[in-house]
Amino acid sequence: MRVLTPEDFEPWVGRKVRLSTLPNPVEITLVRIERRPVLIGIDTREPFSLFFEAPLDVYLMDASFEMDCGKGGPHEILISQLVPSATARHYQAVFS
Repeated sequence: MRVLTPEDFEPWVGRKVRLSTLPNPVEITLVRIERRPVLIGIDTREPFSLFFEAPLDVYLMDASFEMDCGKGGPHEILISQLVPSATARHYQAVFS
């Protein structure tokens, strides 16, 4: 299995990605990628996080979802909830 990097997701910033959910898939928008410094001797790749937004009616539990963002996917990612705003829900996926 190939290790995912921030570059794999850069073309999708600002675009919708599809998550396999039941009973129907949902789309959320990848709004940004946050890179973190590599810890020499510990990290096997550059750590990064993906941040997503979704309409308020798209409620995702903290769980693994199959994400289809085109070429190279689908990817299994762990999505975690963040505090929602008045107009959107916010989620993140952490890669370390």
